[in-house]
Order: sequence, then C-alpha cells, then structure tokens
Amino acid sequence: MINFEEELKRFQPIPEVSQAEDAIYSNDLKDISDIVFQVTEEMKTANENAAGRYAGRVRR
Repeated sequence: MINFEEELKRFQPIPEVSQAEDAIYSNDLKDISDIVFQVTEEMKTANENAAGRYAGRVRR
C-alpha cells in the first residue's frame, strides 16, 4: 500500500513548472471583462470626440 505521508515528504516540484508559474503570475493577463471594458471606453471616447467635432456644424 502507498504511504502518502512518506511520498509527500519526498515530493520536489519540477523547476520548469515553478518557472512557468512565476512567469504566468507575474504577467498582467487580461480576461474578457477587461477587454470589454477597454473596448467600451474606447467607443465612448470616439463618440465624444465625434460629437465635439460636429457640434458646430449643425444646420438649421
């Protein structure tokens, strides 16, 4: 039978896995909510800029 306590004492993580974890956690990765927020802000800014450009050109 496997003695899990003994196995855990001998466990050593693979160095490449530790390096990969460090690289992943140190990056500022965007998720879908960050992307949607950024696109929404860009659209708002573009609409405000467009409204400002055409504000003086309204015909009566």
